[in-house]
Amino acid sequence: MIKKIAGLCITLLFLGLIFYKIDMANVISVLKLFHVSHLPYIVLFYLAALGLRGVRWKLFLGNGAKYSWLHLAEISTVGTMLNIFIPARAGDLFRAYYIGKVKGEKKLKVFGSVILERLFDGTAIFLILLFAVKRFFSSSEVINVTTTLAGCLFLGSLATAFLIFRSFDAVNKIFDFFENKLFNKNRKPENFFYKLKQHTLSFSEGFSILKDNKTLVLSFLYSLAIWLLECIVVYFIINSFEIAFSLSAALFVLTLTTFSTMLPSTSIFLGPFQGAYILALSIYGADKEMALAISVVHNLILMTIVSVIGLICLLKYNFKTGKNTSNS
Repeated sequence: MIKKIAGLCITLLFLGLIFYKIDMANVISVLKLFHVSHLPYIVLFYLAALGLRGVRWKLFLGNGAKYSWLHLAEISTVGTMLNIFIPARAGDLFRAYYIGKVKGEKKLKVFGSVILERLFDGTAIFLILLFAVKRFFSSSEVINVTTTLAGCLFLGSLATAFLIFRSFDAVNKIFDFFENKLFNKNRKPENFFYKLKQHTLSFSEGFSILKDNKTLVLSFLYSLAIWLLECIVVYFIINSFEIAFSLSAALFVLTLTTFSTMLPSTSIFLGPFQGAYILALSIYGADKEMALAISVVHNLILMTIVSVIGLICLLKYNFKTGKNTSNS
């Protein structure tokens, strides 16, 4: 409840700042400039990014033969759709539950792989932002400090996960040590510490790729490729209005809007997303009305793509038995 109230307050705050002294006539006039001829390119590159997410997720899950990259891409898209419309990252929980059920996999292991995916995404986005800042705004102290703080967050999180979960045996030994000290005479499967150990070990299996340097590097390259594809999508969107923006503008829009979705807000990320868009394009001289209009089109296009694919896949697998789905 507290998170919902905080999300609503943040949304209203951003909307208040966005619509304060705004000329809606100018917003509408910019919307009319949109060229639908760019849509095929937007859809093509965005679908490529969604497909590559399935390839990467398969790698996170051990690259086993029982997994299909296409099936994983579909379920990942369903999860993204649910994250857009339902708060508390419900889509991530759905992915863990669904794949765990239909593939006979540990749900906490799958959830661990989803968390690892978020860490890789955040790190890739940070590096893209770092490149953009150093290349185009190296003299801005505020932007550099903000970028550094974002980098500390994601690189620190990934490094922590690397240190903790790289050695599965180390995690197991730590639990064994405390279990022997605390429950030496009561080592029953039903005690709390035993269950905590099993759950933690299952979750840590989702980070197993951290033990393989080759797979680790490949996963990171996939992450960069995914976000570069999404950057191309943003580039086509912001240049669909008879207004020429550089690739660096797309880099800033992508990174700032992605970080904005981490703030508590209502569904469809209303408020922070538009605020981040306005901030990013203001660097390039775009006024509030222009940036707001482009952000509305951006949000509408990508939500439509994700929703259409997500609903089709949700219906497709909802009417199949676990046995049939697991062979997808």
